[in-house]
Amino acid sequence: MNKLSFTKWAASLPPVIQYILHFLMLFVPFFLIELLCFSLLRPDFALGLGFGALWAGMLAGFILCLPRLAGRIVFGIFYFVMLLWSLAQAGYYLVFGKMMWVSTIALAGEGAGYLSDVLAGYPFLWWAGLMGMLALGVLVLIFFPRLPKRHLRRIPFLGVSILLLTGLCILPRAVFIEDDDQYRQSSSWHSIYHTMFDAKKAYDISGIYQLTLRDIWVNELYPLTPGYRSVLAQQTDTIDAFFAARGAHTDNEMTGRYAGKNVILVLMESMDDWMITYQDTPTIKKLMNESICFTNFYTPGYGSARTLNSEFCMNTGIYLPTTGSYVFDYVTNSFDQSIAYQMTKSGYSAKVFHYNDPAFYSRGVLEPAMGYENYVAYSQYEKDRNRLCDDNLLFEIPEVSSQFFREGATFNTIITRSAHLGYTYNEIITSVAVKKYPEYVGLYKSEEECSARLKAKLVDDLFKRLLQELEDRGQLENTVIVAMADHYTYGYKNMEELYAHSKVDSDLLLEKVPCFVWSADKPGMQIDKVLNTSDLVPTVLNLIGIDSPYHYLGQDAFDPNYKGYALFPDGSWICNGVAWQSGEILMNTRNQSVSQEEIDAMAELSRQYRNVSNLLLTSNYYKKAPG
Repeated sequence: MNKLSFTKWAASLPPVIQYILHFLMLFVPFFLIELLCFSLLRPDFALGLGFGALWAGMLAGFILCLPRLAGRIVFGIFYFVMLLWSLAQAGYYLVFGKMMWVSTIALAGEGAGYLSDVLAGYPFLWWAGLMGMLALGVLVLIFFPRLPKRHLRRIPFLGVSILLLTGLCILPRAVFIEDDDQYRQSSSWHSIYHTMFDAKKAYDISGIYQLTLRDIWVNELYPLTPGYRSVLAQQTDTIDAFFAARGAHTDNEMTGRYAGKNVILVLMESMDDWMITYQDTPTIKKLMNESICFTNFYTPGYGSARTLNSEFCMNTGIYLPTTGSYVFDYVTNSFDQSIAYQMTKSGYSAKVFHYNDPAFYSRGVLEPAMGYENYVAYSQYEKDRNRLCDDNLLFEIPEVSSQFFREGATFNTIITRSAHLGYTYNEIITSVAVKKYPEYVGLYKSEEECSARLKAKLVDDLFKRLLQELEDRGQLENTVIVAMADHYTYGYKNMEELYAHSKVDSDLLLEKVPCFVWSADKPGMQIDKVLNTSDLVPTVLNLIGIDSPYHYLGQDAFDPNYKGYALFPDGSWICNGVAWQSGEILMNTRNQSVSQEEIDAMAELSRQYRNVSNLLLTSNYYKKAPG
């Protein structure tokens, strides 16, 4: 049936049938977007389909109230944008196990280099759905309803649109009041929906349309209103109460142990704990045995960008916002509490070194905001992509090396690249590693494992070279190396194999990563207390002997009054041999039961912790006088 014959046939139908046909022609494509998301994202509840039906009906009715050309334009824009956004959300979730906020789009450039690896992980259903839905949208545009010009004929569609919009306003209040067992400790439905702290959980409740539009309102538009600004004025009291209840830092036997030494902070991209062995990474393994080694160090994934989350937190002691707001909205904040600012105030010179351009993650702006003199990018001096795969380029470009080994007391941060996904032989970093270590091809049971261990070996090469350079320059005895991974090996497709490597059986426990502090005096000290990324700043400052006047979200690992814990944005927690998530205990090494009182207390602490981390940014807390 061609376009003309379809139009004539539709016009010949009774008016009521025409109304229904025209309505369904737009309703079905919009609702299919929700169904496609439902099939790919597998929510815990079907409530989102109800929201999706209301949104699809309201949009269909509204568009049919418009003149035909305007309606066609509005449909085309909204449908295709929402379709691509929905599929991007599903793809992101399939790889990372979480969903994005709208503001996360601004971070997409960092992942562009790994796009082929990410796309390779999408199932056939994703591609089939994309092609089918694109074709459906084109068909609707071609056969778009042609209504009579008389405006009265559009009144039923206006009535339907208003009725369904009313339902969208009422439904959240009617449904999201009571707690559900699955969310009982982490948060109520009401809290999830109204605070928007977890995009996937909010989607499970409300569907893709409601999530997206509420995200735009809560995180992009509402912060611009006068009402929001008045709320900020009250947030400082909440933060003060949190710190007051916890008490002040207690000096200990490790306070000032490395006072006056140069400090090198290494963020080890994707360096999971199972990668560190005497065979693959002998240098790192040896350093960990000789160091202050934190054996239960976790990197909870706040916000949407895992690398930036750890990078931001290890510098400022604050996690990325879980509210969906954009971290660079706060680039004008005062970060006087950051490790770089505190080091520079104590006479150190602070710089960051990485292969990537300053535009990625806006590091050229963010790093100076966090107190560094500048962000030194190898890519500004070297254009060969293969050479940029080698983190040792830090020492081979004279203009870079001279800045790293500058005069005076120095605080240098190195962000490695080598171990990042994907884990196939044809990935650019892996292919460079294969040329250097061809014996690794087929050495382990899978291509993924061989590739991951190859990349870890490149990181080990960096540490080997770093130690040699320090020794050759007579700086080894006067230098402390602090190293931590930013996250586990996400992007590893064989999850069963990954669990076996890490000797765990849940995603939560995968978050444990290597973290150590090494110096030439080789203390060989093992700290088993559970720690998290936000503890790094106060711990390092304590070791260097810098008495910061600021309160931190995290605490000094050596403070005897700090029991140690890792708190996650979904309300999960790990503390004192127990791991708890979604209403169940995943791990208990105490040989004693865990009381409900403890579970309730830790759940409340987790809620406060997440809230305070966000408020530290939104209220610009550290701009006020320290205390």
